[in-house]
Formats: sequence, C-alpha cells, structure tokens
Amino acid sequence: MMDFFKPKPVSNPEKSTASPLVLNEAEACAAVLLACVRANEIDDGSENAVYAGTIRNRNIFIGYDPRLLTDIVTALYEQLGSPEALVDAAADMIREQTRLPLFYHCLDVIMADGLVTPSEHRIFLHLKKKFGIDEELATEALEVLLVKNLL
Repeated sequence: MMDFFKPKPVSNPEKSTASPLVLNEAEACAAVLLACVRANEIDDGSENAVYAGTIRNRNIFIGYDPRLLTDIVTALYEQLGSPEALVDAAADMIREQTRLPLFYHCLDVIMADGLVTPSEHRIFLHLKKKFGIDEELATEALEVLLVKNLL
C-alpha cells in the first residue's frame, strides 16, 4: 500500500533544488516568516504578533495548527542555524505567485516592533534577492508599510 503522506524520495538529492527539510509550501512560507522573526537580534523573547496573526489567518495556512507549524519551522531553524539558511532551505518550495505577498508579510513582521535591526536589514536584502523582487517594488513596499506602522 502506498503512503500518500510521506514525500517521495528524490533519486538524486544533489540535483534537487528544493530542500528535503521543507515538505510543502505552507511550511516554506512559515519558515521564511520565522526567519524574519529570528533576524531581530534585540528580540526580548516575546511573540511577534504579526507573525502569529499571519500564521493563524492567511489562506495558505488554513488547515494547519499554527503551534505545530511554528514548532516544525523552529526545529528547522535550529538545525540550520541562521535566518538566511532558513530562507534558502524554503525558497524553492514557494511558488512564484506566492513570493510577492509573502515578501510584504515579511516586511510587516520585520517592522512589527518599529525598529529595523542590521540583521533584519540583511534578511530583507536576502529575501529581495532570493525572491527576485526589484528595487523599486521593494522601496514602494517599505514606504507603504512605514506609513501603515505609524498608526
């Protein structure tokens, strides 16, 4: 009997562009969002409300337990050791049409506390490059979110 819940093994992992550590797009998106949370080097350990709200409410996460999803991507982060490595492991599992909305949510997560740390700026640049977001669009996104966060 075939087990539909296990990923099919890749015949040649060297040629696979997708990370064997991230099984689906929802996990990949959660991993990228968590990378943005973990990039905040002055975090006091409190929950990032934007991350939590996104994981609970966005369409891509419907049907997933937010706590379990966060546990999965946290374990992956601990295994990989850096926000950039987590983004790299997840990026290939994210469809092209999902990347721009995810990028906007990432900016919202990064700016949730009102400060952008050097590490958060590095993850912003990394995401921009990894997702192929052009400079003008990234600047416009920042401007919109800066105004939004003034409230």
